[in-house]
Amino acid sequence: MCTPCKDPPECCGCPPSCCSPGISYCIFDLETAVFDTRYVLRKALKELATSYDRRIPELLLIQSGPMTISEMSQLICRKCDMPISWETFRLELNERTSEMIANPPLMDGVERLVTHLRSCCMGLGLVTSCTEANYCAKIRGREEFFENFSSVICADDPELRAFKPEPDVFLIAMSRLGDAGPDCTLVFDGTAKGVQAASDARLPVIMLAEKDLPCCWSELAALRFEYLDDFEPEMFHMPPFTDPSPLRRPSRRRTRYSRRLTVIRRRAAEAAAAEEEEEEEEPPPEEPPLIAIADPSILNLRE
Repeated sequence: MCTPCKDPPECCGCPPSCCSPGISYCIFDLETAVFDTRYVLRKALKELATSYDRRIPELLLIQSGPMTISEMSQLICRKCDMPISWETFRLELNERTSEMIANPPLMDGVERLVTHLRSCCMGLGLVTSCTEANYCAKIRGREEFFENFSSVICADDPELRAFKPEPDVFLIAMSRLGDAGPDCTLVFDGTAKGVQAASDARLPVIMLAEKDLPCCWSELAALRFEYLDDFEPEMFHMPPFTDPSPLRRPSRRRTRYSRRLTVIRRRAAEAAAAEEEEEEEEPPPEEPPLIAIADPSILNLRE
């Protein structure tokens, strides 16, 4: 059995930038922000439906995105007229997804980001929807990388009473990171439920969403990306990367959000410049006060 929680190493000689006000703690969702398993469920659904000579419409896949596995199974079995019960469908779906995510790949850019944040003495937490035993199986062979996370909250944690979209898992993660609070903690999650949970915990969240996910499901997120290597730490006043950026594959989704960030930065710069101009402007000189005349009769001039 592995030990998911570990005391963080001492911070020695960190650069001054990591000690400035801003984000000092980050919480990652294992399944959607560390491992890239976002498309596994959709692939398993399509393969399972095909095995029964059925096809799931794309709109139905999008509609079932934020549902639980049971709700999703009931909806798909009803809409696609599956020749099996929804309970059997759910069981076979769980079996397929378990096989596909037994050894999932890491998300692009997560190793670079996590290593950078730990080198800057930031506290890192991890939340997962799997049990501790499953978590230990998933990270086997990658234990050194996961030692960067000083706190891990699993689904069978004794303090966890409610799952996402309830905010409990993020509140527990913050409490175990020490001085973490809403003003200095950033969440990385890829599901609508995770974004809702982080929002209810009053935490800013970066959503790592599938490219076809409707925009209305990411309205509560501070920013939305398809890939983690689009994230730049200085967006949230964290120390910037010191190594050169890796080559990125072209993506219309990335271009769209790069433009959005450019607009955000330009507006922020304009607002800061306007504030500086207001501070530099001196207030106009005050006019001398009028002298009140106590006896108006003194203004009566004799002929």
